[in-house]
Amino acid sequence: MPDIASIEKLISQGRYSEARALSQEALKTTDEVRYSQLFALATSKSGTPKAAMDFLEPVYRMQAQDPETAGILGGIYKTIFKKDQDTKYALLSRDTYLKNFSITKNYYTGINAATMSVLAGQVGKGRELAKEVIALLTSTTPDFWETVTLAEAYLLSKEREKAIDHYFKAKKMAGTDWGKISSAYNQLWLLNHYVPVPAEVLKVFSPPGVISFVGHMIDHPSRATPRFPASIEGRVKEGITSAIKTINARIGYCSLACGSDILFAEAMAEVGGEVNVWLPFAKEDFIETSLRFAGEGWINRFESLFARFPTSFITQEAYAGYDDLFSFQSRVIMGAAVIRGSMNYTKPTLLTVLSETDLNQKEGGTRETVSVWPYSDRHININPDGFVDQQEATHITSPPQIVAKILNRPLLYLVCADLSDTPDEEQRKIWKEVLEKIGSPAVKPVTLEAHEMLVASFQSILGAMDFLNGILKVMKLFHVGTRLRTSLYASPAFIEPNPEGPGKVLTMASRERIKRFQSLVPPGNVYAFARFSSVLALDVNQYALDYAGIIAPVGEPHPFEIFTVRKNLK
Repeated sequence: MPDIASIEKLISQGRYSEARALSQEALKTTDEVRYSQLFALATSKSGTPKAAMDFLEPVYRMQAQDPETAGILGGIYKTIFKKDQDTKYALLSRDTYLKNFSITKNYYTGINAATMSVLAGQVGKGRELAKEVIALLTSTTPDFWETVTLAEAYLLSKEREKAIDHYFKAKKMAGTDWGKISSAYNQLWLLNHYVPVPAEVLKVFSPPGVISFVGHMIDHPSRATPRFPASIEGRVKEGITSAIKTINARIGYCSLACGSDILFAEAMAEVGGEVNVWLPFAKEDFIETSLRFAGEGWINRFESLFARFPTSFITQEAYAGYDDLFSFQSRVIMGAAVIRGSMNYTKPTLLTVLSETDLNQKEGGTRETVSVWPYSDRHININPDGFVDQQEATHITSPPQIVAKILNRPLLYLVCADLSDTPDEEQRKIWKEVLEKIGSPAVKPVTLEAHEMLVASFQSILGAMDFLNGILKVMKLFHVGTRLRTSLYASPAFIEPNPEGPGKVLTMASRERIKRFQSLVPPGNVYAFARFSSVLALDVNQYALDYAGIIAPVGEPHPFEIFTVRKNLK
């Protein structure tokens, strides 16, 4: 039986789906309440709070005095309220916290009971409970969470100056712990919709600015007309650093090609920022395509940054001549910043180093990539044209070698669906009926297979989402309850001719890899993996994404973030 400490560790790592599965396994042989608490917590955090609520309510009725059970259930109700804005859940959350606070006098359930009273429209009750919490805590406590709780209690009690004083103390205790700062800010952001939060408090807890970066490489020796010669490196670096400081950016997303990418990462490092790196394919191939021509100095700078900051890959396989991986990487970098900003209730900024001459003259490529950025008022471009001496001589050598596509491995957007706890034969029948009812998709899939799992792949994200919406619409006709498990991937995938008919299919290795991923996804929601989520996040008017943890499939070198997908109701 899985031990409790292992499940708690998975939850602390954000591996909610795995924690949920292990808790569920343990509950088959034990009724120990801690496993029930962990199952509910993992289920809620993985994006299905109502399923967690249905499970934990009967447990709570037998464990009402336990602050942990009450705290988890109250938090689940609070999560549902934040999503649905249904006052019923605000009151359920408040009553759950309050009942436990009345018994235990635990300050955690007490402050939550006070806050949820205010959110439910019962300001007087909230103030009364806040005063009880204040009486329980010492004003000079060295603990961050106790201090920020006191600050919140003073705010609810309308003791403005004491609230400001304790919020400032809490911020000093937090230092640069962005987790604590973001937690406090998210609570303040929510409270500010119901009670006036002092502007100086919101400002001091405002999360760090999020920034994504896309820009030119240093000119290749074969380039006849200078665009980013090595001679302007210092001036470009000054512009990047100035922009970072102007918007107070401390969380950045970029690649690490020679030139402006590396300059950006170095500038972020110099201000103590967090750098998140994406590479389009295997490190060795990236060095050859995007660094080698510029010299060993740039490779050494790349290696230093690569060792220092976390790096994600579009694929860890070879480049193999697929240039679309570069533009896809840029979209993922921009979308990842959009998601990170939304988690902090802020809008990110796009910083670019792009020749305006190129942007005005060229179609597609960089111009098309930048055009998908959803916040046109939050785009800063450093134009290298003004730094370049067009008379500067450029030593022309042979042009870079064009790499032929040696693999049948296109970049695809994949839609996968299956039914948990359902025999394979039954699933085959259901998927056959589903496809008959959907009819011909508006966008023709590259591959379409319906066996014990439905898998369709598309060259565009629009085709994938249109197909997904068709599946969800038709599946309402089937009585599958919450068994439907749906996931979305964006990845280079190996395909081959269909041995049983026309068209193409995923290779066996690609299908087996997708199965490993799918087996870790919980039922009851649409889940998208990080790369798909990042591209989808650029469509801010249509879709919203909520963090649902990470999964770590067997055989994969790194875990993967997953997000729940929902229609944007703004």
